[in-house]
Amino acid sequence: MQFAVYAVKRDVTEKYYYKVDLLKRFFEECHNFSSSPIYMNQLDYITTHFSFYDWLKKIHGNHTDLKERLFDCEINYDILDGKNCCCLFQCDSLWQAERVLFQPLRMCDQTFFIIEESGEHYGWISPLISQRLLS
Repeated sequence: MQFAVYAVKRDVTEKYYYKVDLLKRFFEECHNFSSSPIYMNQLDYITTHFSFYDWLKKIHGNHTDLKERLFDCEINYDILDGKNCCCLFQCDSLWQAERVLFQPLRMCDQTFFIIEESGEHYGWISPLISQRLLS
């Protein structure tokens, strides 16, 4: 399973939190038309910079060779593509994605939108404090 993880700006999150299908279509079109400057400008407008590499270093400790740790069979997931606003993660199952990706992302102050490669699984990953406020 592969998941594209986008760090979304707070004001966009507030306006589009309940428009999940619209955001899913937008991110899929961004992926399909990645050479289009219009889509890339829109993507830059709604996403924010988030250092996934630094975040992983913080979660897994300050190991000198994070790459070696990421390929460890015990963790069994990998960062396939990293950008300033999005990242592509790969794992074996939805349970593993929850354990190694979704749950740690909930501990951040940032809100993320996640789309599974097949498009079957998608939605928001919000900080736990924000989830309590929205309920």
